[in-house]
Amino acid sequence: MRLGLGGYSLKVNPGTDTATELGPIQRVDSNSPHLKIGEVCTQFGLHKIKNPVFRRFEWVIPGRLARSSAPYYNGEDVDENINETSIEFLHNHGIKNIISLNSVELPLRQRGWLRTAEISYSHIKTVECAAVTQEQFDEIWSAYDKAGVTIVYCGYGDGRTGMAISAIQLFQGRALNDNDFRANGVQCSSQLAALNTLSGRINGWVSLQGSGSHCLR
Repeated sequence: MRLGLGGYSLKVNPGTDTATELGPIQRVDSNSPHLKIGEVCTQFGLHKIKNPVFRRFEWVIPGRLARSSAPYYNGEDVDENINETSIEFLHNHGIKNIISLNSVELPLRQRGWLRTAEISYSHIKTVECAAVTQEQFDEIWSAYDKAGVTIVYCGYGDGRTGMAISAIQLFQGRALNDNDFRANGVQCSSQLAALNTLSGRINGWVSLQGSGSHCLR
């Protein structure tokens, strides 16, 4: 059963010969990892069992930059959903800033919930296996550079997210090549080409800065 706040509940047969009705799953208690068959009023959402909401969550820079799948991602970009559970997850990890490369922007109401929770949100619309423009790379860096603890996601959290992470690292002055980009999750040739163009643009800008010339990125 899909829950109103996202995720699913699970009902199972108790396994006794006389059992005819399915019972919902709940935790034994708040401190226990074990589950049991409970009452309807204490039903337990599957999305709270392990790695809830932001699947594939990991820190790129501990306490500063994280990456993950879109919240409640289940195979499609449109699965993305912000609610009280996903906001709780962000607060628990100290995250104050979202950079989304999802092809779908969050609805106005959900963006309002983020503002109320004092979490900033930047949407850089990107479809799967597509590269962002050089101007969008600048937007990604701008959304990250002056912000607080940041999470980057797209849909699954691989190619587009890896492209954004790679861009941030390039702007930070790291020297990266195609192998580094692929290690970040980038797979599409157009994304690799865009990142190499960005790298050349940044390195050219730095060189001109060093010689006393000026160059707009």
